[in-house]
Amino acid sequence: MSDELESKSSSPSPEAPNKDTASQTNIDRRTVLKSAAGVAAGATAGLMASDAGATEFDGLADALASPLQRDRIPPSQGARNWVMNLPYWYEFPSNDPNDLEVWGYTDKMSYVPGDEVALHVNTTAESYKLTIQRDGAELETVQVSEGLTAGYYETPIDCYEKGCGWPVSHRFTIPEDWKSGRYVLVLEVERDGVTIEQEAFFTLRAKDPGANSDILFILSTGTWLAYTDFGGGSAYRIPPEAGGGGMETRDTAYSVTQHIHRPWARGFIRQPEGTPTWGWKPRRYEDFPIGSPPRYPSTEYYLANGLSFKNMLAGWAGYDSHFARWAEREGYNIEYASQHDFVEHPNLLDKYKMCVTVGHDEYVTPENRNAFDRFIEAGGKFARFAGNINWQVRYEDGVQICYKHQHEKDPVWADPSTRHLASTWWHQHDGANNPPVTTWGVNGHKGVYAMIGGATPRGAGGFTVYRNKHWAFADADQYYGDILGGSVPVIGSEVDGIEYTFRYGLPYPTGEDGAPMDLEILALAPAIAGEETDHGHPPEAHFLGPAERDAVQYVETLGLEVTPENLDKFVRGCAAITNMKKGKGEVFCVGTLQWVHGLTQGERFVEAVTRTVIDRYSA
Repeated sequence: MSDELESKSSSPSPEAPNKDTASQTNIDRRTVLKSAAGVAAGATAGLMASDAGATEFDGLADALASPLQRDRIPPSQGARNWVMNLPYWYEFPSNDPNDLEVWGYTDKMSYVPGDEVALHVNTTAESYKLTIQRDGAELETVQVSEGLTAGYYETPIDCYEKGCGWPVSHRFTIPEDWKSGRYVLVLEVERDGVTIEQEAFFTLRAKDPGANSDILFILSTGTWLAYTDFGGGSAYRIPPEAGGGGMETRDTAYSVTQHIHRPWARGFIRQPEGTPTWGWKPRRYEDFPIGSPPRYPSTEYYLANGLSFKNMLAGWAGYDSHFARWAEREGYNIEYASQHDFVEHPNLLDKYKMCVTVGHDEYVTPENRNAFDRFIEAGGKFARFAGNINWQVRYEDGVQICYKHQHEKDPVWADPSTRHLASTWWHQHDGANNPPVTTWGVNGHKGVYAMIGGATPRGAGGFTVYRNKHWAFADADQYYGDILGGSVPVIGSEVDGIEYTFRYGLPYPTGEDGAPMDLEILALAPAIAGEETDHGHPPEAHFLGPAERDAVQYVETLGLEVTPENLDKFVRGCAAITNMKKGKGEVFCVGTLQWVHGLTQGERFVEAVTRTVIDRYSA
């Protein structure tokens, strides 16, 4: 099955409220969303107070009595819906061995033909079926294995930090004729007419990179790892029983490490057909009338259908897959790699003419960035259709590390000679001190939110085009002042911008954010550092929180004094399309997460710009 699998939830997707009930309905939903973590903590404590009793299954005590799982009371894998996803917003193996479940992960994120894949599976079924599919222009089944066996294993409560530790249940060698791409491993179990599925995933690189293709598509796996929350931990959250909460604690209660040895959270690899994107645009002002509270239709949908809260912001299904399918259907011969491949293969780009990233590439290793810089300066071309570039991370032994707001605690920070490797903001003044704009052509802290909640909710949804005669628009018939991609919308939900000024109707970089003065700004759209929370709605109506909060972070990370004047410089931002020369090479950047959804929807102007850039850069 493709990512268009049917949702197994019995709860319907919530209907959009009408004008008469919009205000109260949406405030109620926001209250539910904001209090979900508190409910989770309370429910867990209450359930733990009951005497569950231990049972035996394959020689293991029931997880309620286990030193590993004793603090988890999750619903079964097939019972995730609106009701169950509120107190249990994370996925975790059920404590009841009689629940039909299957989970799995591969030992690595990336391989080449001839490599052996070790598959770790945890299931309560007697056997499981494995279907391996290459997800590209078409969904191609390349291998099916039935009757495979595994066991029901205890899972560490801190698996998000240390890995699940399940034994290998199946090994296979990747055939030499398998094409570079992304491979979905569908795990399926059945009992009494009930079927449960979960998926593992890996990237297949070319054995001789660049020998048969000019284009390397680099998947944003750093961001996937930061956001996936299987087990309750991510770069944004930890479980309530570990001291975590909701969005209010995202800057203080999060996991510094994210381990690859755990399943991907639901929605990251495959999604139900019709899954909405995070960014949302009312088709008419009547859909978002005066006095309306903020809207988050995608989050409501994820709760209702048991998907991870964070799949709205990262993953193969929501972002990278859309470009892969479109590009292959257009006839482009592309090869694949993950961001983490550059740690062991720093020269991976050497034989390619261009590289591409899309969607959400917020978290990047220094090895990846260094490879970009070398490649571009030597004459390579970098096409970026992605947004929200912010964090430097490290990747060591299957673990991604990012101390984020606590960079002084990162062991490398103590030594001045390694302080630049501290896993925090790229622009951190006492860390990397290396603004992203010099590599990607934009800065994450000059965005960041748009077309979601109280962040530009009635915006145009597209880029206002200023340099319409630029070569990138040659086949898109753009006029000065056109709104590029507004019907999608391509703006949102997190974007990258540039500090600019206008002269005679055209935008120019000011250079104060580190941008080279010869960088060209082609198009812009407004963004904001958070939400406008002064429109008369209660605090719980806002999912992101006030823009001033993030503005304080930007001011502090740049080593500036927190004054009203400095804060005012960072409350408002933009999304930008830029073009930048760097050494012998060049960077074209569209700084928004949702550009790929223009390709999915067949938006002709978005497709035309994308083709022009790829054709020019791969020639």
